[in-house]
Amino acid sequence: MPTNARLDRIETNLEKLTQVTGALAASITAHDDQIENLLHIAEIQQQRWDQLQREWQAYLTTIHPRQ
Repeated sequence: MPTNARLDRIETNLEKLTQVTGALAASITAHDDQIENLLHIAEIQQQRWDQLQREWQAYLTTIHPRQ
């Protein structure tokens, strides 16, 4: 294979790899953003659950005070 053809083939492959790498980086970033959003939602849900537990405990205390 002539040198120019090899160089062209290498350049083409390098361009393809560059495109794949860019797409992969974007995919990883999107995945990281999804994980970050899910962690934020989980924190909010935990806060709500803690608040609900406190409210229920307060309610139960009013209907059946501790002796």
